[in-house]
Amino acid sequence: MQTKNVLFVIDSMGIGGAEKVTLAIAKSFVQNNYGVDLIVCDNAVLLDIPREINLHILDFKKSFLDYTKYRRKLHQMINNLIEKNGCDYDLILVALQKATKLVSGYNHPNIYHCIHSTLSQTAFKNRTGLKRFFKKRTLQEIYNGLNIITVSDGVKDDLVNIIGVKPKSIQTIYNPIDREQIIPLASEPNPVQEGDYIVHVGRFDPAKRHDILLKAFALSDLDTKLVLVGDGSQRDKIIGWIDELGLHDKVVLTGFVHNPYPIIKNAKLLVLSSEYEGFGNVIVEALMLNTPVVSTDCKSGPNEIMTGALAEYLVPVNDVEKLSLMMKKVYTDAYTIPLSLMDRFLPETIMHSYINLVKS
Repeated sequence: MQTKNVLFVIDSMGIGGAEKVTLAIAKSFVQNNYGVDLIVCDNAVLLDIPREINLHILDFKKSFLDYTKYRRKLHQMINNLIEKNGCDYDLILVALQKATKLVSGYNHPNIYHCIHSTLSQTAFKNRTGLKRFFKKRTLQEIYNGLNIITVSDGVKDDLVNIIGVKPKSIQTIYNPIDREQIIPLASEPNPVQEGDYIVHVGRFDPAKRHDILLKAFALSDLDTKLVLVGDGSQRDKIIGWIDELGLHDKVVLTGFVHNPYPIIKNAKLLVLSSEYEGFGNVIVEALMLNTPVVSTDCKSGPNEIMTGALAEYLVPVNDVEKLSLMMKKVYTDAYTIPLSLMDRFLPETIMHSYINLVKS
């Protein structure tokens, strides 16, 4: 029987959420006996790629007529791989905007473009008037007429109703979270030796609203530590906010941690204070590890994960007082987590949707 083949094309394989999700889906295809090729546009691979996944580097470099040059090069690379495999791809999955622009115009009947974030939040930030209008037009030109997968209904709504994209087709497929993988990782030694603590996991980025989190933590007056796992452009600002709030002895900055799961598992509570998300992988991961979560009801993702009884633990965006009260409530009286609610995010569940794309 001839092996079915799937191709992934992505900007890079750094440590971002889109890259980790793409790798997880690629691994699931391998486990389902598919041949898998992965083309990385930039020469940036920070994740461990299993040998069963055939890695190829386009080595995109920004220059005059860069997209024209590398689009042609990428299309030829795909054709060469098809010739080498001896058959066409049954499915091509494209992630992130550079990859979408480079794949553009490639003639294949089964290409899907995956969108992992609420594009309007980053694209329209600090843009008004004509700048906003032209950015909106640019995004429409990139995504109009494509088969699109979004990681949440909130991302889908943003793309269609805020940006005004008219896709050929659009559907939501949630990110897969592998419980069997993260539970053993969570059993490794915990690098945080602080007794009881609250944790936030995420890059140090304006969208994560660490300022709101730190104010809410200070207001709660809880006799515990707040552990911030991550790093990024706002590190100095976060240190400044800690100084202003007098939290030097109560906040721990770990920097980037390759395996954050022991920290999440041993926390009394995980808090997400974001202004917006694409999906919110860390919420599912924490709940699978039986760690209660308090999150802002941001756009988009959290309210699609924390449904039913868990919806009580969502608070309005940028509301310091309500976030503080909910942190205090859950820290002192943790809620019971209905773990079965997380089954819909397991790889075997999510893969049905991707395999249906192959069949279609």
